[in-house]
Amino acid sequence: MLSTLQQRQHEYNLHRERVGKAKAIVDSEPPIIHAGNFVRFTKLKEDVETYFGQYKRNIRLLVSLNGILRTKGIVDTFRTVPPVVHTDFKAKIRKLNQLELDNIAFGARVMCMKGDLNTRNLTHFKQKCKSGLPEFILPHELLHKYENLKIPNDGSNLRRLFRPKIFLDIEVKGYRPLGIVVIQLYTEAAPQVVHELVRLCIKKDVDRFQFVRLFSGLWVDIDLSLDDKTLINKNIEYDMRAVDHGIHPGVFHFSVEKETAHRNGVFSFSISFKRLRVLNGRRVGFGHVVRGSKTLNCIQDYSTKNGKPTKEVVITNCGVIH
Repeated sequence: MLSTLQQRQHEYNLHRERVGKAKAIVDSEPPIIHAGNFVRFTKLKEDVETYFGQYKRNIRLLVSLNGILRTKGIVDTFRTVPPVVHTDFKAKIRKLNQLELDNIAFGARVMCMKGDLNTRNLTHFKQKCKSGLPEFILPHELLHKYENLKIPNDGSNLRRLFRPKIFLDIEVKGYRPLGIVVIQLYTEAAPQVVHELVRLCIKKDVDRFQFVRLFSGLWVDIDLSLDDKTLINKNIEYDMRAVDHGIHPGVFHFSVEKETAHRNGVFSFSISFKRLRVLNGRRVGFGHVVRGSKTLNCIQDYSTKNGKPTKEVVITNCGVIH
């Protein structure tokens, strides 16, 4: 029986509807592959255990061979029970950490300790009056430009005027004290600078000193903050003949360049660690260390190649020695 056109169209529509609702039997999604199949995460533990097992067997074999060589094969050195191999690396690390903690605790106790003898007292650094002290000779070749200056005749007053002595108590902040440095100043070398240092030491204004650069074997640079009452101006009067850099170690000196020595209310000077004859004629020396050379050597321990100190070095006390 022949179907009509309408029947065929109806059957075709039913077929399209069944095809649209059909679901594929084959999975067309990409497979999920675990990353451990490529990086072997699961086998790393097995590889480590295998490596250490072989390592222990090699050690046992070496121990046995050593025993055979020492006894020349007379004693049976092969053990039925494998020896336990111990390493003292972790024990050494623990001892090192404990030693560091003990050192820190010891340093804290030293900082808090007060002895019966006060070694940091100023009286121990006073100039003792000696019989037969040589008469102070004025540097006339340097003072000829001060013809109108009234100079005292007393030797002690002359020393106080032209050779004042100050001291600086230096320490590594929060770490340990370094010691006291006594400096002999030369007034005729740079009167403004010397008088400013004496004024600050009398006021004990230690916060205005700052260690900025430290070069081992050369010198340490210090910045001095200036206030409104400072005696130092941009036209600093100086004489380079007063202090010889090649004779005295620990010379206090500054540069004659205005941009280097005096800038924005800060005066920069340096302390040399050794005799530097090459600085004669280049930098003005206005004093040198007469006591405390070991303290200067301790300061060098905190230097670096670029000049930045590894620890903060500060001045905790200062004063004038009469």
